[in-house]
Amino acid sequence: MSSLGELHADLTERLILESAIAVLEDDAFNGLTARAVAKRAGIAERTIFRYFASRDEFLDAVSREITRILQMPPVPKTMDELLAMPRRLYESFEPHAKVIRAVFHTEVFPRMQAGAAKQRWIGINKLLEREFPKAPARARRIAGANIRYFLSGNTWQYYRFIFGFDLEETIACAETAIGQAIEELQRKR
Repeated sequence: MSSLGELHADLTERLILESAIAVLEDDAFNGLTARAVAKRAGIAERTIFRYFASRDEFLDAVSREITRILQMPPVPKTMDELLAMPRRLYESFEPHAKVIRAVFHTEVFPRMQAGAAKQRWIGINKLLEREFPKAPARARRIAGANIRYFLSGNTWQYYRFIFGFDLEETIACAETAIGQAIEELQRKR
C-alpha cells in the first residue's frame, strides 16, 4: 500500500507531465520552459526541479510520457505485422495530432527519435535481414530507410496537414510505399 506522501508525489509528477504536454500542444514555438509548465500546472517553478533534477531529465520524462500516451504499436516481428504497421501507427497518432505536430519543434523530438523510434528502426532492419538474407545489404538498407520514413510521425503529419489527406488516404499512401519497398527486396533475392 502506498503512503499518502507517495500518492501526492505521483500525482504531482503526473500533473507536471500533463501540463508539459498541454504547453506543447498550445504553444510549442515558444518552447517547453519550466516557467510555462509551472504556470500551467499552478505550481511553483522550483517544484518541477524537485521531481526532475535537470532539464535533460525533465525532457526525457516528457518524451517517455508522450510515447506512453501515443500507445505506439510494438515493433513488427513478421512481414504481415510490418504491412499492418501504417494503420496501427497512424491510428495511434490521430487522436494526438496537436502534440505530434508540436513535438517536431522542440527539444523533445530528438529524444523520441532516440527512444521508441530507434527501437522500431532496429527491429525493422532485423526483420528485413531475416526475411531477405540474399538481397544485397545496400538494397535492404535503402528499403529499411524508406520504410522508416513512411512509419514516422513526420510523414503522417505531411500527408494529413500538408497534402490534406484524410486518415484512410494517409494509411493507403504509406501501405503502398512500404509494399513497393518490400516488392523491390523480393525481386533482389
